[in-house]
Amino acid sequence: MQPQKIILIPPTHEQSTPSFHVEGSQANAFLAFLESKGITAWQPPEIMGKRGPDHQQIVEIEIEAGTSPDLLDDLIGAFLDNENTGSLAKKSS
Repeated sequence: MQPQKIILIPPTHEQSTPSFHVEGSQANAFLAFLESKGITAWQPPEIMGKRGPDHQQIVEIEIEAGTSPDLLDDLIGAFLDNENTGSLAKKSS
């Protein structure tokens, strides 16, 4: 099983905004994808002190409070599908 490149962290009693933990190599592309869908970051993305299982830096992207977690989860799937389709197209060229 491959490690997840993007994880949605839902709001909690300690943090009122949903956020994503994104593999550093995907962060800029994912942020641009979110913005193209009308979802904006609540504050600038922040590089976290921890690293993922493959030693990639992790970037936290906080989203405006009240944004539907279901929508955000769907956007992860759409982004990863686009990335996988783009990767396959590049390999077949």
